[in-house]
Amino acid sequence: MKELVKEQLWSIRPLLMAGVLTAVVVLLVWRAVQLHMFPEEVSTRLPDRAKNQHIGEMRIPPRRGEIVDRNGSVLALSTPVVTVGVSPRQLLALRQRWTEERKNGDQSQRQRAEGALLLQQSRWKKLDKLLGKSSGWFRQKLEHYASRHYIPLKRQVAPHIQKQIAALEIKGVEFRRGARRYYPEGEAMASFLGFTNQKDRGQEGIELVYDQWLSGSPERVSVVRDASRNAVETLGLIERGEDGKRIQLSLDRRLQFLAYRSLNRALIKHDANSGSVVVLDSNRGEVLAMVNLPSFNPNDRTQRKGGALRNRAVTDVLEPGSTMKPFTVAAALENGVVTTATVLDTAPGRYRIGRKVITEYRNKNYGEVTMERLLQKSSNVGSAMVAMEMKPEQMWKVLDRAGVGEPTGSGFPGEVAGVLRDHARWRKVEQATISYGYGISLTALQLARAYQALAEEGVVRPISLIHQPDPSAAEETRRVFSQETARQVRLMMETVTQPGGTATRAAVEGYRVAGKTGTVNRLVGGRYLDEAGEPFGNIALFAGLAPVESPEIVIVVVVDDPKENGTTGGAVAAPVFADVMGGALRVMGVPPSPSMDQEAQHG
Repeated sequence: MKELVKEQLWSIRPLLMAGVLTAVVVLLVWRAVQLHMFPEEVSTRLPDRAKNQHIGEMRIPPRRGEIVDRNGSVLALSTPVVTVGVSPRQLLALRQRWTEERKNGDQSQRQRAEGALLLQQSRWKKLDKLLGKSSGWFRQKLEHYASRHYIPLKRQVAPHIQKQIAALEIKGVEFRRGARRYYPEGEAMASFLGFTNQKDRGQEGIELVYDQWLSGSPERVSVVRDASRNAVETLGLIERGEDGKRIQLSLDRRLQFLAYRSLNRALIKHDANSGSVVVLDSNRGEVLAMVNLPSFNPNDRTQRKGGALRNRAVTDVLEPGSTMKPFTVAAALENGVVTTATVLDTAPGRYRIGRKVITEYRNKNYGEVTMERLLQKSSNVGSAMVAMEMKPEQMWKVLDRAGVGEPTGSGFPGEVAGVLRDHARWRKVEQATISYGYGISLTALQLARAYQALAEEGVVRPISLIHQPDPSAAEETRRVFSQETARQVRLMMETVTQPGGTATRAAVEGYRVAGKTGTVNRLVGGRYLDEAGEPFGNIALFAGLAPVESPEIVIVVVVDDPKENGTTGGAVAAPVFADVMGGALRVMGVPPSPSMDQEAQHG
């Protein structure tokens, strides 16, 4: 009999197990439906603490990476600050409870509620003041966002203000960790570095270009939150975060400040609108300094507006004027059209091409000129005559290879390409004017890159904003003209800074310096003259390199619309060049030119 019972039990056991499993599944499904469809019925049976809590996720922001110069000096860093926020729903619910007790409670409740409301009102007024707001601002904010669990009141609050707010003990007010970006160099670096917004994300300049690199990734943790969405308990790590990475720029803080100071003095002395200075390590293609004025204080948010934000050296194009003449001569030498011994008769200082007449600056007459004298005196007629001896394609190829009309590839936001029209569309007079820098356009940084070809034996390299400790990382990209042509033109350009040249003020004591002035009529709305036939002013330029025997530094100076104490490139831009170049050569440890040492010994 027992064996029969056991046999029957074994036979129905699978059915029992299936029934139990089915019941469990039904219960789980019903519980899920109950939680989703009737949450209010479930919540009434939970303890008070449990029904006001839920599991959520919290993100802990990473620390933004530092920006340093080529020598490790800090240019941008994040300092700890907090965001002050509040739960309007929680705070207004508390106020509503006190208001009801004041109306409907017993005498002790009414007195206690009255005191609490008066104390709350006093604390709210103090909070308005600490946040820099007008009286009543906090209350209006609460009423406007009455249904919200959380709203930020002020970001990037300094620690001492946080302590004063915390001392008020206003329920519902909380502090969240954050950081504020600080720029030690202020205006001198502003247009290059850019800035971050209140959420510490890059908005302009280097901060924007490398925002992802600098930002890092937040840490994600699982937390228990209360009814006001405050984290009351940490459950565990979901994903580990990573602080932002450090960026080492090619800039040298010392050169940046030197260029800023020198340019600022020039703008004041000559009553100019604006200006830019670019300093380039020609061997590496690295930007050592890039200054633009007017500037702004990046630590003051009220100044972050208008034209001061522009990095003019990469966003503003200009006609380069006579700074292009060395490339006209180089193209002619490279194509065998002229030699260093070629002589041109530029008398009487005018040169007719069809119906157009090319004239010298201020109607001068230089008579017979060699290629060297053409550059030394900056002859428009001589440059046009050389250009007319070439095929358009021959000139165009040199300008194109030098990077005229194309971005430098620096990656800086807002960089423009400039203009170099296809040679097939050039008219004869256009070819002539292009030879001395009219009819094409580029930025100050593009002009510096082009001069790199003169400094680096005919080769241009990529422009870099990041320091490369290994010089071999700067790879050759393309050849503009031969090493011999670069050397010949460089020696001719040296006469520009010597007695008889247009830029004797660009000379640097102890060093052999080569360069070229430019004085360009300002182009406004496609015109050089206003309705009264008066010019819109001019742009003063100087582009040069040093030391001539083995160049290491290229500098371009641009001053827009100088009005006092001289207006030409030689009078306005050349002195800035000399000041910055002298400092750059010393800071970079470049030894004086040998010939200068010998002259000093014999003197």
